[in-house]
Amino acid sequence: MKTWRTTAACTLGALVAALTVAARAQAQAFHYPALQLPTVSTRDYTTAVASGAGTTVLFQWREGLSSRRHWQLDAGVADRTGSESLTLFVGGGMAQALTSATADQPLDVLLAGGAGVSFGGGSTLLRVPLGVSVGHTFALEQGMALTPFVHPRASLDVCGTCGANRGGNSEVSLNFDLGVNFQVNRQFAVRASGGFSGSDLAGGQDTFAVGFTWTPAALARPDR
Repeated sequence: MKTWRTTAACTLGALVAALTVAARAQAQAFHYPALQLPTVSTRDYTTAVASGAGTTVLFQWREGLSSRRHWQLDAGVADRTGSESLTLFVGGGMAQALTSATADQPLDVLLAGGAGVSFGGGSTLLRVPLGVSVGHTFALEQGMALTPFVHPRASLDVCGTCGANRGGNSEVSLNFDLGVNFQVNRQFAVRASGGFSGSDLAGGQDTFAVGFTWTPAALARPDR
């Protein structure tokens, strides 16, 4: 009991720090937290809102291909401060379990990659990220669970149209998510994450998102 309370307190402190940083930053619609847990999904749907220089609304659909692999679809829209046009984005990806937590080692590790494009306000950006999500699930009382996770990744960013006065450009950037998933029950979870970007093409800015995840009852996994 004392162990998970200590872990929960540390995780909450880390998230508060992440939120403080994100609140001072200006988020870009094409850079948002991946909200990717370190475990494979059977099927789930996430609706999230990201804050920053405007508001981003994001929808994610994850679908299992096997017990160790799933694919993912992202889509959304952003209303950026200072822009008269909405930014639309869509992307997809795959994830593969590398390691599952056991009695001998506590970490779940998931390899995740994909591609996404955003367009609006005179700019078009393609991002191709690849990285790992690492974390551990702490079982709580009454079927609840807490999963803190980190998700570092590298991204190839290609800007085909960078505003009226700039041509195409590309770079490789490093990005980092720090998040937590609170499993309320087998079907419903609250997920929060701060995303920190090193991409100049994506604005080099940070963002913070809170999402609600639903897993259909027939596919909800038994408690770990």
